[in-house]
Amino acid sequence: MSILRREGFPKEGELVIATVKRVERHGAIVSLDEYDGLEAFVHVSEISLKWVRNITDYLRVGQRTVLKVIRSNPDTLQVDVSLRRVSNKEHDEKMWEWSRKVKAARLIEAVAKETGTPMHLIEEHLVQPVRSRGLNFYSFLEELAMGEALPSWVKLPEAFTAKLIEKCVRDLKRPGHVAKAIVKMSSRKGGVEAIRRAAETCAAIDPSSVKVTIVGSPRYLVRVEGRDLQDAESKLKACIERMRAVLSNEGDVVEVLPAGKEVQERG
Repeated sequence: MSILRREGFPKEGELVIATVKRVERHGAIVSLDEYDGLEAFVHVSEISLKWVRNITDYLRVGQRTVLKVIRSNPDTLQVDVSLRRVSNKEHDEKMWEWSRKVKAARLIEAVAKETGTPMHLIEEHLVQPVRSRGLNFYSFLEELAMGEALPSWVKLPEAFTAKLIEKCVRDLKRPGHVAKAIVKMSSRKGGVEAIRRAAETCAAIDPSSVKVTIVGSPRYLVRVEGRDLQDAESKLKACIERMRAVLSNEGDVVEVLPAGKEVQERG
C-alpha cells in the first residue's frame, strides 16, 4: 500500500526504514522498506564509531532499523547508508513515524477486507487524495476517531466509510492507562550499542505504545500505554524481560529502580 511507500528515489541525508537481508564480510545488505525493497549497503565503517569485531553485534538478518542515506545514485540504483550517523532521537522519531504508517495501513486493509472494497479504489479515492493534500495519513484517521466528518472529496462506498469511521473510533482512541518504570541499564562488554539494542527490542513489542527515553545515563524511562491497567502492566513486564534477554552477559545490568517502580496514571 502506498501509505508505506515514498515517491521517487532516496536522497542523501534522508532517514530510511531498512530491514537487514544479508550480513557480509565488509558490511550488510539491507532492503529499504519505503522504497519497494530497494537494496542498499552499509559498509562496516558506517556501523559504529567504535571498532566493529562482529557486524552481527549491531545488525542481524531480519532486523528492522533506521539508517541514513550517505550516497545515492538513481541511474545505477546504488544506495549507501549509515547506522552510526543516526542519533538516538532520529531513530526513535523515525520508528514512531513508521509504526503509525503501519498501523494506518493495517486498519485500511482490514476495512477493505471486511467490506469487500477493492484496494485500487481505496488508493484512488482515499490514499492519493490525502497524500496530494499534504496530509499525514495517521493524523487524518485520528481526526475521524475524534468525531471529524469524512471530507466530501473521499468518494468511496458508504459501507466502507461507515466501517472506517467505526474502526478509527475503536482502534485509534488514546489508551486509558499508562505504566512506567525507571530502569537502570549498563553493559560492561557491549557498551552503548548493547543498551541501544535492548531499548530497540523493548520498543519493538509495540512501537506505537512503547517508548524508551533516557533520563540520565544509566537511567531510562520505559513508558507503556495499554487498553487498561492490566494490559499496560503486562506490556511493561514484557519490555523489561526483553531488556534482560539482550543484556544477559556477565557484568550487564537491568534493574528497575525503587523510585521508578511501575507507576500507573490515567491517560
